[in-house]
Amino acid sequence: MQQSSPLERFICALGATCATATLFACVPAVQQLGEPAPVTAAPVDPSRATVQVEPVASSQDILGEWDIVNFDGHEPHRLSGSTRAAFADFGDKGVSLQIECNYSGASGAVRDGRFVSSPGQRFQTEIGCGPEREERDRQLFTFFDRNPSVERLPDGRLLLTAGETQLLLERPAQRRLANLLPPQELLGEWRMVGITHYLEQGGHAGIGLSEVPGRIVFDGIEVGYSRCPQYQIAYRYTEAGVVEKIGGAALPPSATDCEPLTEEPFNPDMPLRWDVMKVLHSDPRLEKVDDDTILMSTDRYGVLLTKAPCESLEQNDDHSMTRVVDCASPR
Repeated sequence: MQQSSPLERFICALGATCATATLFACVPAVQQLGEPAPVTAAPVDPSRATVQVEPVASSQDILGEWDIVNFDGHEPHRLSGSTRAAFADFGDKGVSLQIECNYSGASGAVRDGRFVSSPGQRFQTEIGCGPEREERDRQLFTFFDRNPSVERLPDGRLLLTAGETQLLLERPAQRRLANLLPPQELLGEWRMVGITHYLEQGGHAGIGLSEVPGRIVFDGIEVGYSRCPQYQIAYRYTEAGVVEKIGGAALPPSATDCEPLTEEPFNPDMPLRWDVMKVLHSDPRLEKVDDDTILMSTDRYGVLLTKAPCESLEQNDDHSMTRVVDCASPR
């Protein structure tokens, strides 16, 4: 029996998740909060004496997740809500790709400093993202057909070059450090937007939390959920952007005495409201998504929190009048 590639398994998991995640789409609109404007940057010049590069010998040396820092002068933002927005993740048989729009991949392997493409069926999602992003999709998805060179920079990043086109990659754990939240900006009340479960087989599933009452409140010493203060914890916010638990009550496995976060499970892939508290008690990482929104995450879950106002348009019965209403959940 022919085994499926990592990309095929990822897209199959993504499709299966989308079929079940009726409350929160795989690429949820609720996650698209204030996307920053695109940034362009000068290309890296490996011929300069100050830039020492090392050819990568094989795919085994670079397996795993890599964020796209720069592609042909374009710097994508790192996150789209609770998931990575742009990546080139290497496996044994190829690379899985996304740059702020569709998912795809390329078959092949790194050999002696160059990605050598191999024939194979190409899988790709078909999401309409506008002409500019769709053209960037096309350029990235065909980039690896050009057998780019693959070099490691002194700081650990990867530089891939095909002709005049460059792709600069960095490990996610390192790149997130550029988006840390200053301690003073963390303080105050945060409204819950949604929670995502990062599936082991690839893909993700999530639910919206915009209607859940209460707030996650950081005061510099303690943090907790305002509707269930019995599970408040003392914390230390580290230089690496981690909310480290240093005291407080133990967390029960389910929301037995926290009514707003109580619900019955209906799908093993879908997260529960109570998983928000599990994240909070598990030394989560914090990262800015935009000026008003942060991601609080562990390896298993990601929780979107925001200070942005929630506003929606409301019309009367005959549609003759429209007004802006506050759609935020009660405190």
